[in-house]
Amino acid sequence: MFHWLKHYVRIQIAVAILSSLFLLIAPLPSKSDHIVANPVYARTKARQLLLQTAPKSPSIKHNILLHAPILGQLPQLENGCEVTSLAMLLQYEHISVSSTTLAKQIARDPTPLVINQNGHIASWGDPNDGFVGSITGRKPGFGVFHHPIALLLARYEPHQALDLTGTNWDTLLQVVKSGRPVIAWTTIYLAPVTNFVTWNSPSGPIHTTLFEHAVLLVGYNDTQVFINNPLTDSFQSVPMAAFRESWIQMGRQAVTIAPQGEPLTK
Repeated sequence: MFHWLKHYVRIQIAVAILSSLFLLIAPLPSKSDHIVANPVYARTKARQLLLQTAPKSPSIKHNILLHAPILGQLPQLENGCEVTSLAMLLQYEHISVSSTTLAKQIARDPTPLVINQNGHIASWGDPNDGFVGSITGRKPGFGVFHHPIALLLARYEPHQALDLTGTNWDTLLQVVKSGRPVIAWTTIYLAPVTNFVTWNSPSGPIHTTLFEHAVLLVGYNDTQVFINNPLTDSFQSVPMAAFRESWIQMGRQAVTIAPQGEPLTK
C-alpha cells in the first residue's frame, strides 16, 4: 500500500510541474481575442501587416511629379484616408486645414453596423451619403466615397471642387500633368482585390471591399504612378497597371480642384 501511495504522489507532482510549465509558455490572450468576431477587423489587421513592409520614399525616375505635402492618417484617424488625402490636396493649394478638422466636418451616415448570424455584414451605412462607421477606429469603421469628399472640398473651394468620378484613366493623368493632384480611390494593396462584400443600406445595397482606400495621385511615368499614401505616411511608386485596375474596380472615383473658370463637369 505504501509503495502504491508513493507512486501516486510522484504522478501528482509531475502533473503539477507540467501544468506550471504550460502556463509559463502558453501565450496570453491578446486584446483582439476578446473582440466579438467581426469581418470589419480584417481591414485593421491587413493595414497593420502592410505597415510592417511598406516602402519608404523610393528613389525613382519620373516624368511628372507634383510636390504635395505628405500627411499620415495614423494614429488619430485609422479609417481617415479620404479626409487625409483631401487635407494634402488643400494644403497643396495653400489652404491650411488639418485632416482631423476635416474628419469633424465630413458628412456622416449614422446607420449602425449589423452582423448576421453567419458573421457577415447584414446592414450598414452608405458611403455615397456620408462616412460609414468610426473614422478614428475606436469602433468598427469603413470610409466614405467621392460625393461627400467633393462636397467638403467645395466648402473650401466653392467654385473649383471637381468630381472626376466616372472619367477615364488618361483624363486623370492629364489632370496631374496640368499641375493638379487627384484624390483617387483604390485598395490598401494599391492593386485589385477579390474579396468584395455586399450589405444593405438605407439607400440600397452597397457592393464594395473592406480594403477600400484613398490616396493622393501626384505623378507618373510610363510604367508607374506616384502617390502620397496617408496609410504609410509616405511617398510611393506603384505599378501603373495594377493601380489603374484597382481604381476601376473601386468605381473610377476621383476628386480634384479645377482651374479658375473651368466648368465643374467631368
